[in-house]
Amino acid sequence: MVRRRKKEKRSTPVNTVVPEPKRQDASPAPSNDPKLPKYTIKKINIGQAFAEYDASLEDPEVYVYTPALASAEDASSGKVFFVGRRGVGKTAIRKYCSQNGKHVRAIAPEIFSPSSTLHDVERFSNVKQRPFRSLVTAFRRALQVELLDLWKEGYPTYFGTPPEIEEEIQEFQSLDFDERCLHFIRQTGDALSSGDDEALLAISKKTKRVTDEMKIIGSGSLPMHTLLVDSIDDYWEGSDEGLVYLTAFMHACLEVTTTIPWARVLLFLRENIFERVRARDTESSRLETAVIGMEWNERQLLELIERRLNKGLTAKYALDGATWRAFFENHDEAWHNVLDFCQRRPRDVLIYISHAVESAQNNGHERIRIEDIQQARRRFSDNRFKDLGDEYAENYPQIALVLSRFYGLGTTYTYGGIESFINKILNDLEIIRLCGSWIYDNATPEKFIRLLYGIGFIGINATGKPTKFRAIGPQDTSPPPVIDTTEVVIHKCYWDALDLQDKLVRSLPDSKDFGKIEIIEDLPGGIDREEYFDAIDFALSSLQEIQLGTKGAADFEEIVGDVIKLCFFRTLENIEPKSRDYEGRVIRDWVTANRARDGFWALVRARYGAVQVIWECKNYADLSADDFHQAGYYMTDIGGRFVVLAFRGEIKPIYFQHIRRIADNNKGFVLLLGEKDLQIFLRQAKNGKIIKEDHIQERYDLILRKIT
Repeated sequence: MVRRRKKEKRSTPVNTVVPEPKRQDASPAPSNDPKLPKYTIKKINIGQAFAEYDASLEDPEVYVYTPALASAEDASSGKVFFVGRRGVGKTAIRKYCSQNGKHVRAIAPEIFSPSSTLHDVERFSNVKQRPFRSLVTAFRRALQVELLDLWKEGYPTYFGTPPEIEEEIQEFQSLDFDERCLHFIRQTGDALSSGDDEALLAISKKTKRVTDEMKIIGSGSLPMHTLLVDSIDDYWEGSDEGLVYLTAFMHACLEVTTTIPWARVLLFLRENIFERVRARDTESSRLETAVIGMEWNERQLLELIERRLNKGLTAKYALDGATWRAFFENHDEAWHNVLDFCQRRPRDVLIYISHAVESAQNNGHERIRIEDIQQARRRFSDNRFKDLGDEYAENYPQIALVLSRFYGLGTTYTYGGIESFINKILNDLEIIRLCGSWIYDNATPEKFIRLLYGIGFIGINATGKPTKFRAIGPQDTSPPPVIDTTEVVIHKCYWDALDLQDKLVRSLPDSKDFGKIEIIEDLPGGIDREEYFDAIDFALSSLQEIQLGTKGAADFEEIVGDVIKLCFFRTLENIEPKSRDYEGRVIRDWVTANRARDGFWALVRARYGAVQVIWECKNYADLSADDFHQAGYYMTDIGGRFVVLAFRGEIKPIYFQHIRRIADNNKGFVLLLGEKDLQIFLRQAKNGKIIKEDHIQERYDLILRKIT
């Protein structure tokens, strides 16, 4: 969703400067509407709103130039941390830099969901003292080895490599990034535990010597080498240990970038996670100087849509509003309808317009009409409401349940109205059980309003001033002052999903029952909400207690079955255990029907013909060649050529050879999921996080890149 400026060849000249509109927005300027060729609407495809799955991002012409992209491209910008809410273009920037830059490598660390604890987290609270600094040194050294590996990849015949660097490469090149981090963390952790100051000093000096020698090899004209760190939230559990790790990692990223002239590390981070780091880190001002937000103005959002509408057309329209006017009837009204319901997030705009395009296509319209925009609104609202609960599930588990209690009520609330709403939810047993970890800490009207404002659910209406909604970047998280005359307004994008009435709520009678919202009750068939979360808790605790080997094999199979049922029930159906073929010779641990219409499982069905997905369970840590041979034997043209192999260990490089052989010989794919992956799926479900398949997609991408 971002683009580097370059000269374009177009049949219709493009104005690079958008005329200033009468309003302070990017409303397309009124003029004679350009004529749209017949049947164009039937052919257009806006693309995927989720950058992880969006094939159109391979085309540099769909990107829009933004300040965040400028900082990513400009090595002298000093910006290291790209912070914003979900759907504002972080992954798109990472994709653009990976595709268009040289000496660039993207990594998705898993280290921030540590399975071991730090014993005494408070020991790491002071970022200036030795325990925390030792952790920073460990991450810094891991980043330096990764950069050296990237450098060696580009300059394999470099002569005169300094001895410290040569030793570092030889010793740690075979490990992946997470393994290096764990190695250095254990090394410093052991020294800290034993009080071995001499060992700690030696580790610190070793890191500094490598840094100094890295400066030497770059003293000539060595080009910039860049690490792009993304997908932190895929493995983020929100634990105190994970927060300590991430805080130290961010300091390490900044230090590496500022001390090695030819190297930099760019970290793409969700705003809600960054807020937790900022609240914990007493030296967060050091980090904040290197933060850039992901804000978009209306002009850039308009260009985003126009570039995608133009994609595939032989004769391109100008990117000054002409494209929008060509595709939309009542273009001014249509544009403001979209902006009123989107929070200036590119993903929201893409989703809304995609729904409107589908409506126009289904209705056989030659241009997109206002009724298509209106029809898309409810679908967009449902989508946006689900996504909000998912986005903040790590900070406020099951927050979607609290938001659902606004169902059927009013759009606007007085201070007293919010106070009576809080009193009612504090008497709601379901909310107390599932949200008790955070709801009491935010039970005063001031804190509750600030919380809802911070997640973008409401705006604040001070007397005599327009309603203020928070921006999408990290710079504007504090709401206006909250006083007893304050009114709060739920954002329009949630009105349809919650069936809100256009009314001011001053109080809620005790006799008033909360309404029910259907989209929240999206659970596996036959169980209620409490049973669902009890099942997740049982699966999580049982997984850790299962004994490795034959003795616990049946129990592990049951847990894998529970993961399928509890986490993938929206797409994988008709689950059958111990499934045999018609001859009774082949027994598969689990077979599921793949009903996905989009996302990861739809990709699997299209690419591997996987109308059925086979899950094979191995209750041990180390896989053998026989395990992969068995997986390949399960693949058929009828059921599909995709097998999930769940086991108790970590992925090893040797496994990729077996998967590549299966890809070559059987035209199939084996997806490896370790115990840690199963835990992540269960924890996401427990937090109320709607499975968007980011984690399993990352697992697939990792293996695919290794075997290709």
